Amino acid sequence: MKPIKYTVFSIILLNAIFLNGQPKKLTDIVDSIVKINELQEEHIGMEGRESENYKNFKLLKEIASIEELMLLVENKNAVVACYASWALVEKSYPNLMEIFRKFILQDKIVQTYSGCIKSQYYISCELYFRYLNKIGDFKKSTDKILYQFDSITLFSPKPHRMLINAALQNRVYQQPCVTQISKLAFEQCNKEAIFYLSKWNKEDYSKNIKDAIIQYLNQTTFKTLGTKEYYAALQELIKYKDYEVNKAIIFKMKNDRSWEKSKVGFLNLLKSNNIDISEIEKKTY
Repeated sequence: MKPIKYTVFSIILLNAIFLNGQPKKLTDIVDSIVKINELQEEHIGMEGRESENYKNFKLLKEIASIEELMLLVENKNAVVACYASWALVEKSYPNLMEIFRKFILQDKIVQTYSGCIKSQYYISCELYFRYLNKIGDFKKSTDKILYQFDSITLFSPKPHRMLINAALQNRVYQQPCVTQISKLAFEQCNKEAIFYLSKWNKEDYSKNIKDAIIQYLNQTTFKTLGTKEYYAALQELIKYKDYEVNKAIIFKMKNDRSWEKSKVGFLNLLKSNNIDISEIEKKTY
């Protein structure tokens, strides 16, 4: 099926049809979504009640045509645009790639409400994970549309880290994606890209990976990220078993002592790799 392409004239024409020739019910649904102005999942609040805007989404999906939904993804209201993209996911629209490309470039943010949690997310992330949830984990490494999403993510100027992390977990990449991942790792010090290359392309980038992890280690304050991230970086570095790496680890742990929240595990990691912990245990004030 060929993707739907819109010229400026056709968009104006379709808008005229949408505004003048369609049942007011669809316009009322859109107005209701805008009034609430929150991307709500089906169940919200402590009692798990069905949300009003999710009810609006289900009505939108039921009565709007593909052409109408394609117009609505261009809506200036980000919640309307996002719900329209969700409806297109549910209708198995084949050209979701172009919508995702627009979303990731627009970088619009919506207020979200899921369960008891209110937050803010990019509509590109909301579309991505809506589609990922639809196909499930078993298909994510082979699904063609998800591969398109992931390629767009990796080659975008400033992709969200959530999207990069998801893309790098979905499959093992070949060229030219590997070269792009190396740019994210070594030019932008992207942690997810660094660790991806360390797992799948270490022979090709061994020295670069080591330097990148040391850079990431030195630039990161792990008090805000937590001990899991800290431990993972040290665990990866220790595999190199050389003096430069050990020196970098000792320097970091002397100056960023957030590891002490999980002291036993960190010290056991160093001891099992024959790293002298005496200097690390001396606190600097």
